[in-house]
Amino acid sequence: MSSVIVLTPIIIASWPAVASAVLGAAGSMGFTIAAAERGKELPAGDARVETEVPNSEVLAETLSRGEKIRIAKDGVIIEIGVDDRGRCTVCASGRGKSKPELKRLGEECSGRIVQQFAYHKLVTELKTRGYQIAEESVQKDQSIQMRVRLGR
Repeated sequence: MSSVIVLTPIIIASWPAVASAVLGAAGSMGFTIAAAERGKELPAGDARVETEVPNSEVLAETLSRGEKIRIAKDGVIIEIGVDDRGRCTVCASGRGKSKPELKRLGEECSGRIVQQFAYHKLVTELKTRGYQIAEESVQKDQSIQMRVRLGR
């Protein structure tokens, strides 16, 4: 017997959990960590596009609003942070880059953040409930396919 489950997570976590997902997404996309800063603005004059991470409601007592992580690659800086409403946002900027290009990069990054968060949450929950990952593969569209079985 088999079944297919498609997960669309709502991210409800403390900043450390979101930061961990950001670091995983950054590494998988070839970005490096530029800085983790509070309140510092991106350089003036760069094209800039801001989007919200879909289905994110970052809620926790330990959450620091205004905290940001910056990742960089090929002249593009992507800043992931928490806005004043407690939502996770992604801002892509880069001199000489078009807004559509920056929007695509920002959306790809936010999608990977959600994917990393969901992956780690799922793996943790499966282990807690006694399941083992029998097989795992990353598809061409970057989706992750898993086969699990009840541990013995």
